[in-house]
Amino acid sequence: MHSSIINIRTQMKRHYLFFSSFNRKMSSSIPSIENYLTRYGVTCYLILGNIGLLLNMFIFIRPAHRRNSCSLYLFSMSFCSLIGLNSATVPNIYALDHSNPLVQSIVVCKLQYYFRHAFSQLMRMFFILACADCSAACSKNVWIRSLSDYRHAQRIIPFVSLFWLSIAILPTVLRTIQNGECDVPNSLPNIVYSIYILIVLGIFPIVTMTTCGIFLFKNLKQTRTRIQSISHSMNILRRRDRNIIRMLLTTLMIYICTTLPNTLVLIYRSVVHMKDFSRIDDSIVFYLTRFFLLYLNNSLSFWIFLLTSQSFRMEFKSLVINILDFLHQSIKCNHHP
Repeated sequence: MHSSIINIRTQMKRHYLFFSSFNRKMSSSIPSIENYLTRYGVTCYLILGNIGLLLNMFIFIRPAHRRNSCSLYLFSMSFCSLIGLNSATVPNIYALDHSNPLVQSIVVCKLQYYFRHAFSQLMRMFFILACADCSAACSKNVWIRSLSDYRHAQRIIPFVSLFWLSIAILPTVLRTIQNGECDVPNSLPNIVYSIYILIVLGIFPIVTMTTCGIFLFKNLKQTRTRIQSISHSMNILRRRDRNIIRMLLTTLMIYICTTLPNTLVLIYRSVVHMKDFSRIDDSIVFYLTRFFLLYLNNSLSFWIFLLTSQSFRMEFKSLVINILDFLHQSIKCNHHP
């Protein structure tokens, strides 16, 4: 009996030593994994995101869209996504081969966070407004339909921009440089920050996007019922329905997949009272949720629209043809002055 207990203890000790050694090896390899993902993964979606967002802006600023309120919201969303994506990712890519500017100066630390957070949040807000605008445009209520107007959008966009640019000052003030990181310190500031992120990145966007999606689907269904006597218009509406709903639901699902993990990690980090927070901070999960996936969302709108909407593909094709015609005419004029 005594010998069997000793054997069990010996085996448990061996397992403990094995897993301890494994954890040490994984911990030592985390920086190299993060560097690899940043150098190749983040750089890849930064390039594709910049290309896509610029194309979005070119499409939604065309004359046919300038008096369309939804297009104005999507143009504003793309512009803010562009600033948020670059301010979040470029410093981290730069720090791979140079000293990290975010930990060299508290001013740079705060400014970088302010721009990436404020404009990324504006990106989410303008997408919500675009969804709400589409829902209002399909409503059977005349007054609600009147809200879907480019003149309203021209007033709402500056107001929303000023509001979130002001709100973003709060989490920016909480950030500081500690342990070689530009982050929010532990204890009370971290709890306040986590609650703020839970609301503005988790609950508010998901609830509002889902609500707009439900109303949009309901309004489109009612509109389809009212015109079902006209078969051609019915087919056009159904095609438009599929494009709008597919774009909305796909973007919503991707937003949840890329944002919800960050919210859960922040809640865990602030609620669970651990003696050593570095175990969470140094994990690959923390890197993926708070950086890699979170800002991947900024770069995807153009590619989602291109894959899910036939009308958007036609707009993109028209833009490419116009650009090629312009280049052809420029080359022709240079050769024949």
